[in-house]
Parts: sequence; structure tokens; C-alpha cells
Amino acid sequence: MAGNDGGKNVALVAVGIAGGLSLAAILKAKPAAAAPDSQKLDYIASLLEHMGATQEAILTAIKSISLPGGGIITFPDSFLTPWKAKEPEHIFEQAIRSIGVFQSDQMVDYRNGKRLLIKVESTLDQNVTIQLVGNYTESFNLATNINGPFVVLPNGNITIGLAWDDWHPYVGVQITTLIAPVAGILNIWSVMQE
Repeated sequence: MAGNDGGKNVALVAVGIAGGLSLAAILKAKPAAAAPDSQKLDYIASLLEHMGATQEAILTAIKSISLPGGGIITFPDSFLTPWKAKEPEHIFEQAIRSIGVFQSDQMVDYRNGKRLLIKVESTLDQNVTIQLVGNYTESFNLATNINGPFVVLPNGNITIGLAWDDWHPYVGVQITTLIAPVAGILNIWSVMQE
């Protein structure tokens, strides 16, 4: 198959090998190891220029390969990466019957997230207060409040979306009751977009 492409596959391999060998030669010389700082910067700049030129040569060679039947490989100018929402995750379900502060069963792992929505549905007969908290670890200990607090009315529901600057690696929910509910249940879900 390599013989039918006019030697372009061979050219691509040659460009890759030549670029790799000359890059290896630059790296093997290690001029930055013993050089003064000004020369170290020159070395790094030279290395980056060489890597860029090698990459351009490889891309040019790839673009010129003829496919069987006479077609040519084409590359788009840009790539779209869709933001896909994960399935909703149930992070709290409880028939609260006392006064106090409660925490979601888990914190949301938001390290790879772009957007986060918290959905709260209450059939409780009393108000509850919702406070989102964020932390750099998967722990409520020393977590920081994120906006809020938000009041959920009896038999009510709310959604809370985080702003870009509200990002924390882990996000949890704290629920506060000032009057003990006697009926109903509280459910909380998280939906993350990656």
C-alpha cells in the first residue's frame, strides 16, 4: 500500500524520524544544564521553535497523503466538544422530623465539571434553608459557603446553579430546619455538565 501513494507515507515517516532525531540531538546536548540563565532561555526558545517546525512538517506531510481512490486527507479548522450533562445524582433523601443542620449524603465531585445544578424538592410542611458549600477535599469539614442561603417553602422546590467563579472541586449541601417538620420528605439531586 505504501508504494501506491507516490512515496508520501515514506516521506511522512522520514519527516517524523528526522524531526525526532534532531530534537533528540538538541535535548542530548543539554546546554541548559551548565549554562547561565540567559543561555538557558535561548535554549528553551530554540527547542520550542524546533518543536513547532517539526510539528508543521509532520502536519504538511499528513495533509498531502493520497487515499486509495484519489482522495486527500482533510482536517477541520476547529473541533466542537459538546458539553454533556451526566445523569442526575440523588444526593439526599430524608423525612426530616427535627430541628438542626443536616448534610447531603455525599459531596458532588465537581473537579471535571463545567456547570452544576442542584435541584431541591420538598414535601415537608415547614420551610427549610439550603446552603451550598464547597471544599478542596471531599469533606464538609472546613467547607466554605457558596452564595445563599436559599429558602425552600413547604411543598416547594428550587434549583440552584453555580456561577463560573463559584467553582470548588467538591460541592455539598447543608440543610437547616428551624421548626421540626411533622410530614413530608426532602429530596436533593445534582446534575453536572462536563
